[in-house]
Amino acid sequence: MLCGVVGAGNWMRSALLPALLAQKECKVVGCAAANAAEAGAFAQEMGIPRAFSSLDAMISEGGKLDLVVLATPDHAHASGIAAALNAGIAVYCEKPLANDPQTARELVDLARKTSVPATVGFSFRFNPALQALQRDLRAGRLGEPWLIELSEHNPQFHPAGGKPLNWKGDPAMARGGALFEYGSHVIDLANWLLGPIARVSARFQKILPNARLDDIATLLFEFRSGATGTLVASWLLDGGFPGIRVRLHGSKALAEVWVDDRLPGGQRYQVTPTLDQTPADQPVAAMGADYRSDAASRHIGDFVARVQGRQPEHGTTLPSLEDGAHVQSVMEAALNATAEWADVS
Repeated sequence: MLCGVVGAGNWMRSALLPALLAQKECKVVGCAAANAAEAGAFAQEMGIPRAFSSLDAMISEGGKLDLVVLATPDHAHASGIAAALNAGIAVYCEKPLANDPQTARELVDLARKTSVPATVGFSFRFNPALQALQRDLRAGRLGEPWLIELSEHNPQFHPAGGKPLNWKGDPAMARGGALFEYGSHVIDLANWLLGPIARVSARFQKILPNARLDDIATLLFEFRSGATGTLVASWLLDGGFPGIRVRLHGSKALAEVWVDDRLPGGQRYQVTPTLDQTPADQPVAAMGADYRSDAASRHIGDFVARVQGRQPEHGTTLPSLEDGAHVQSVMEAALNATAEWADVS
């Protein structure tokens, strides 16, 4: 398989490109970035044969590609996905799918029309602890799901020691801040575990000086199934990478997952049976040596299998563009939600 990559940022460098290079079927033959100079420097550093100033140039000048992997700012996702699909090239694009629901739905329609494989980067589904939780839920071990609490905290932009806020806080490039950067991941986990979300309310906080997008997003939602969920996403609050915690309260047990590179093994899964209150750690498959890239590597591996017509290792875990469009609709509803407040007398 001949592959191209678009984007020269940290996630491409540390996770997506290594995941591609680890696939024996894949040969990375080209890269594109914001401009020719950036692409050229990245190609030289990473040993990629050719560099291009854009995805369009790579498609038109680089020969036939089988797969492209996109890790660009949010506002460029939709055009990149569309260019790949229209060229008949399978595409993996980082989340979110787009910056608005209508565009996301149009991408779903285009993927159906072209029948080209596509996936969106909700890779944390592939974490072994979350896979174990999903299996227990499907097997009925947890009983009827009543409430799910989700959070993703990682203080990458904390004013005391984080990096400077980049394009992720720029409304010209991103529709939402921490909600889109982190909240999209855990909204997808909620959808994957409990099915579609029907209603949402939200509150947003802007903490950083001159913040234009949310630094902390707090959501309350209802599922079509009748279950309820809460979500807190922030790039200021304490957490490791990715800083995900899931607490699923079922009629038979409470299941808890932590995915945090500060933990031994980078993950933990615990189940507490109802009325017993004796928590028990659950054995889960080991993560790879690099906790930061492990889930992305599993995701890329399954998608390559799908493109080649083979059975993915992790069953039906692969996120679809339909999944991405649902997450987009939930986030848009949250941005437009008007929470009702009652004064406390």
